[in-house]
Amino acid sequence: MTQPSLESELAAMRASSPTPEVLASQMDQELTAFEEVMRSAQPHWRTRMPGRDWTPAQEADHTIRVNEGSGRLIRLLLSDKPMRPLPRQEGELRDGRRVAPAGTEPGPEQPLEVLIARHTATRALLTDIRVRADPTRTAHHPFLGELDALDWLRMAAYQTRHHRQTLQAGLDQLNAGEQAER
Repeated sequence: MTQPSLESELAAMRASSPTPEVLASQMDQELTAFEEVMRSAQPHWRTRMPGRDWTPAQEADHTIRVNEGSGRLIRLLLSDKPMRPLPRQEGELRDGRRVAPAGTEPGPEQPLEVLIARHTATRALLTDIRVRADPTRTAHHPFLGELDALDWLRMAAYQTRHHRQTLQAGLDQLNAGEQAER
């Protein structure tokens, strides 16, 4: 699987979310849809998904970890607080796929209710803000390079959608397998 170039990936995210208002609506929709898919995963919560290394619980945990960190970082970028140098971590590819950066790997599987509570708290970090572009305040993303607050929120919406779709596809395969066994 060939990864899109940095420029083309950023251009696609910017085109799909051209304004802060459109992005805010998309972020809210993606977070709602992600929670719905998480809830639908309950019967398979601890079952490894076909073609994946993770269970639905782990997929949800990773997505929430990324969103928690992104929400805090977006708020820092939007603040007047001085920016201290942040550790610069470059992304890693394995077999053509991105590897979850350190700190975003899922931890031990957690119950659905625990992850729903974290997801709800994260929603406030990502939706209760007025985001704007400011190329003078950026932070490094392991795969996308320097991003300002607006691009970090675009990335969060994109990655939430990506993991929602991945989770849904895994659940569809698990459910299809159950149907075939009957």
